[in-house]
Amino acid sequence: DAARTPQVTFPPMTSSNSILSMEELVSFANILADAARTVILPFWRQPIEVESKMEHDRPIAESPVTVADRMAEEAMRKLIEEKYPAHGICGEEHGNVRMDAEYVWVS
Repeated sequence: DAARTPQVTFPPMTSSNSILSMEELVSFANILADAARTVILPFWRQPIEVESKMEHDRPIAESPVTVADRMAEEAMRKLIEEKYPAHGICGEEHGNVRMDAEYVWVS
């Protein structure tokens, strides 16, 4: 939902050819957390449908998931793709991309 997608201004990148600093990565991780919070907060203490998904590779195969989970991951993935398109994403709800990248975000 576009109304829940936060507008974000990114801090400047160090340079396209340099190793990213820990400060830059932590700053961006905080941006991701804020984006997820913005999406999830409207669902807090509200009735919400919980679906069960089966993941047979886990010790407990049944795993609950909500629309808030999916939307939060979508918001974070969008920001990662915009800021660091070469980075990988390991996502619980929407799968993995570029897992062989130098940097991989877990959403």
